[in-house]
Amino acid sequence: MTTEPQPSSAAGRAPFYSRYAREMTALILGPITIWIVGWSHPYVFNAAVALVSLLALYEFLAFGRRKGYEIPVVLCLLVATVILAAFVLDELSVEIGMYLTLLVIPASYVFGKKDLDEALPGSAVAVMATMYVGMLGGSLIRLRGDFPEGPDLVYFNLLVVWLGDAGAYYTGKKFGKHKLSPRISPKKTIEGLAGGVATSIITAIVIQMTFFNEFPIVHAVIVGAILSIAGVIGDLAESMWKRSAAVKDSGTLIPGHGGFLDRLDSILFTAPILYIYWAFARHGATSLNIITG
Repeated sequence: MTTEPQPSSAAGRAPFYSRYAREMTALILGPITIWIVGWSHPYVFNAAVALVSLLALYEFLAFGRRKGYEIPVVLCLLVATVILAAFVLDELSVEIGMYLTLLVIPASYVFGKKDLDEALPGSAVAVMATMYVGMLGGSLIRLRGDFPEGPDLVYFNLLVVWLGDAGAYYTGKKFGKHKLSPRISPKKTIEGLAGGVATSIITAIVIQMTFFNEFPIVHAVIVGAILSIAGVIGDLAESMWKRSAAVKDSGTLIPGHGGFLDRLDSILFTAPILYIYWAFARHGATSLNIITG
């Protein structure tokens, strides 16, 4: 007598992992992130930020390559490494990293054999992506390193933005009716944005009342709302670039979250905003020359 083949246990588990990949990834990476931000040596934190920033840059540059442009990927990664290092090492300055970006990357097109028709858009993508990820990733490094409250500031940034993003996702999924930006991101809704901002504000209040009392409550509420909205803008900017390149996610290395650029887009966009606020509001900065390297 023959028996009917039974589905394997792996096949039975697949729908569960697929359905909850977003949540399970967060449960795994969450404790690692908490340790790196709060308890690791500065070198470990700086190296981790640099690594994920370079991975995000690689994904960003892939957008240009998908459009058919020739991109000097290795060169861009090397220049971005210099920019990121300039936020850490006294021997380097951020200006040197910017000069390298503006001089070396275009020069690679001049002395290379790239198609002239692609020189303008290709070099523009390479320069912009390198500066975007390098500078904004560097601001996250300095957010932790420049202030006594650095780890708490990074926690504040991560929690307010990521939990706000989760609040927007679930609110929009349940109540979303009015499109926020149908041209760029058809799934985002005004209701989701409102839920995300509310979640970010609540998160900011909880943080202030638990482990970050140095953050005045009124300021925490205001900054929580600002970071939430800025994070959405950063997310929409990346969605715009992805749509232009006809891709859904920047990568597939983070199950349920896409790529590193997908996960970092809002954080990169908000880190310098929080840095500037804290430098002026809490540390009495009197000039815009607040990040020197």
